[in-house]
Amino acid sequence: MEMKPGHDERPARQRILDVAISRFSCQTFSEVSLRDIARDAQVDVAYVHRAFGSKVGLFRQALEAGFDFDAVFAEPVTREGVIRRLCEQMTARNPRTNGEAGPIDLVLRSCTNAETRDILRELSIARFHEPMIAKFGGEMTMRVMLAISLLFGTVTQRNALGIEPLASTPDEELRAAVYDAMMRLLA
Repeated sequence: MEMKPGHDERPARQRILDVAISRFSCQTFSEVSLRDIARDAQVDVAYVHRAFGSKVGLFRQALEAGFDFDAVFAEPVTREGVIRRLCEQMTARNPRTNGEAGPIDLVLRSCTNAETRDILRELSIARFHEPMIAKFGGEMTMRVMLAISLLFGTVTQRNALGIEPLASTPDEELRAAVYDAMMRLLA
């Protein structure tokens, strides 16, 4: 198959997911159009429907692709390893320094829509909260939730809101501070 000049050689499904993550990170769910995603991904809108079923299905897949839950909880890993992996993934780069939107933006833009908020809640519980509680034990549920809140709150203030001094703190320094605070909560 011959490619058009300037044609993106990534598989169509990956192009769609990348565009969807970007769009859902920069626009609210209601503002995102499957036609715009299809155009930007260089595919027919019918292909988007066949591949993902609906805008909600695409949103769910974009959310899953934006956070690598499997990498965080892959075994074998200690409790400390889970926290380290979470901190590394969430503080890997500050998209505000290079004008990009990140996964946390996708979450924030989606919290106001009832349909996507339900998906966020469901996915958070199944892919994030429950594995954390299983790793640390049911008696630690409240502390696990506080640790998760600390991590997400820090990343939200830094990456989404650009609050100083978090915004200008180097990744490694922020990662170490969040790791230490989460470990204290979960001790």
